[in-house]
Amino acid sequence: MNSAVAFDIYGTLIDTQAVLTRLTELVGDKAPAISKAWRQKQLEYSFRRGLMGDYCDFSVCTRQALVFSCREQGVEATDELVASAMQAYADLDAFADVPAGLAALHGQGLQLHAFSNGSRTAVQRLLERAGIAHYFSSVVSVEDVRSFKPDPAVYQHLLRSCGVSAAQLCLVSSNPFDVLGAAHAGLRSAWLRRDPASLFDPWERQPDIILEGFAEMTKRLPALFQQASARPLA
Repeated sequence: MNSAVAFDIYGTLIDTQAVLTRLTELVGDKAPAISKAWRQKQLEYSFRRGLMGDYCDFSVCTRQALVFSCREQGVEATDELVASAMQAYADLDAFADVPAGLAALHGQGLQLHAFSNGSRTAVQRLLERAGIAHYFSSVVSVEDVRSFKPDPAVYQHLLRSCGVSAAQLCLVSSNPFDVLGAAHAGLRSAWLRRDPASLFDPWERQPDIILEGFAEMTKRLPALFQQASARPLA
């Protein structure tokens, strides 16, 4: 049976550290606080809009979250500052371990898909810039269902797009909320623990596997699918 792996993008494949670097250039020592709040508000706004059924492009959530975070720190969110900080999201590189890891998984015959809250155009451009776009069979965006992770509808859309059974599709993400969303929708799930200090939510669901590094995937993902074939999901 064919097996597929869907990867979250920001923070999983793509290193967002350059965003903090750009913010430091723009706002100095307030950059860490703004960067942390920016990410939190970005997700909060997407969660709100998903619940409200008030979809917009993810870049709108990102921009509005940046403006809020600047104001919270007493920094004027000028058009120039916002444009420069937003551009940083288009100038990101892949984590150093990603190209070799994707090449190895691709060589094992696994279908690889990119799965993001971002628009298909934005994600495709980012993957091409990072030099990894050719490893992916498709880019699956939530824009097609006009909602955001972790809405079950976006994971069902991912499943339909990949054309495999839930037991043979694994989502890999560094974001616990994303992993929980996939598991809730019946998919296999893997948490890529990019930050050793990060914790997973103490919910009744847990990832099928926890990965401490990208290189672990070449052994553990095929084994996960073999287990799924032998023991289907209930």
